[in-house]
Amino acid sequence: MDTQTPLSIQLVTEISRREGVEPFELPPLEDCVDTESLDKLFGRADGPFVDGWVRFQYAGYEVTISHTGEFEVA
Repeated sequence: MDTQTPLSIQLVTEISRREGVEPFELPPLEDCVDTESLDKLFGRADGPFVDGWVRFQYAGYEVTISHTGEFEVA
């Protein structure tokens, strides 16, 4: 996990790569999930301990993010 780049940015970057478009061409991630909470709870090694995962739909993909900050896009 890249600890310097917010998790929400990493996610949008990965999906834009898969789609072959620029990140700004995708719908706003904020329309699907609270990105501030996502970054705070799941995207930081020094953040609060969260045991679990979150799953949501974004840009036609099912996104699963684990408590470690690793994500799967299917």
